Amino acid sequence: REAESFKEQGNAYYAKKDYNEAYNYYTKAIDTCPNNASYYGNRAATLMMLGRFREALGDAQQSVRLDDSFVRVRGKLRTSCSWNAMAASRCFQRVLELDHKNTQAQQELKNASTVLEYEKIAEVDFEKRDFRKVVFCMDRALEFAPACHRFKILKAECLALLGRYSEAQSVA
Repeated sequence: REAESFKEQGNAYYAKKDYNEAYNYYTKAIDTCPNNASYYGNRAATLMMLGRFREALGDAQQSVRLDDSFVRVRGKLRTSCSWNAMAASRCFQRVLELDHKNTQAQQELKNASTVLEYEKIAEVDFEKRDFRKVVFCMDRALEFAPACHRFKILKAECLALLGRYSEAQSVA
């Protein structure tokens, strides 16, 4: 009961967009009842709103470990996995194993595959020193994964190598 009360308080703060307080209450719920998948799912959503994507991924994965059928939280993995397209692909493949008609997971798997393709092209073009094409690929990848620091850094590096220093500084 106490954990549910903390979760409800967290929900209230989340609805008010007070994500720091929501995080605190979801953490109290987890501390009180560490085996409840939904508490981790809620905290994962809150962490994403706070821009703490790696931590959000950990909570989302813990939620799924506790309840493998907890498909809802897998949708939250999209943003937290956005810095790792391979991890996102695996997550959405698993969702489709559990629910093959999940159109959102089908689309997200397609998006992750697109990001992986841009990563491969960028890697080859970086070796060829075709930095304009790498910038193009990173721009496309960032459309799907806007929180990916790795993509932003590679883009900034290539912009600097192209002599576009103010743009590189802005991205970095």
